[in-house]
Amino acid sequence: MPSPLLIIGAGGVGREIAATLRNNAFSAYSVKGFVDDGLAAGTLVHSLPVVGNLDWLLQQAEPYAVVIAIGNPKIRAAILEQLQDCTFEFPAIIHPNVRIHDTDRVHIGPGCYLADGCILTTDITLEAFCFLNTACTLQHDTYVERNSVLMPGVRITGGARIGTGTYIAANCVITTSATVAPHSVITRSIR
Repeated sequence: MPSPLLIIGAGGVGREIAATLRNNAFSAYSVKGFVDDGLAAGTLVHSLPVVGNLDWLLQQAEPYAVVIAIGNPKIRAAILEQLQDCTFEFPAIIHPNVRIHDTDRVHIGPGCYLADGCILTTDITLEAFCFLNTACTLQHDTYVERNSVLMPGVRITGGARIGTGTYIAANCVITTSATVAPHSVITRSIR
């Protein structure tokens, strides 16, 4: 029987993740709806209900799987802090069209989301709760620390280290051996 799954955030990212989860590759989960502080319970979003807000979720004893569908690392961190004592499952959701060249040497932590078209080569680590939007490319020896967000088209060449809670805007390039400080906001390429 599929595990019940809730998506935190019913905005654009939440709708994209819901679309990904409709793929047969995720038959282990049954999406029950969205958790959203800005929409009333019962509101339908792409035929899925908003089941409640974050306070509602914190009161649930059911063993839900939970995916955080928020693109802002600060908001994600605040949500994670509230969920730290909960017993929810935080699966890594990897779109079926993600290409991982070396599955033995690419490590993806719990709660990560990798969107369609991402490419990861070898000797790469994504710590827990990282979010890679569409068509991100990570080359050898890349290390992305917890709760970092990479927007569509980000390219990270070999040896870069991305600090905790970093946001990298769409189409930025981070070159070989760059080190990005924790909680950075990167809006243009680092070469």
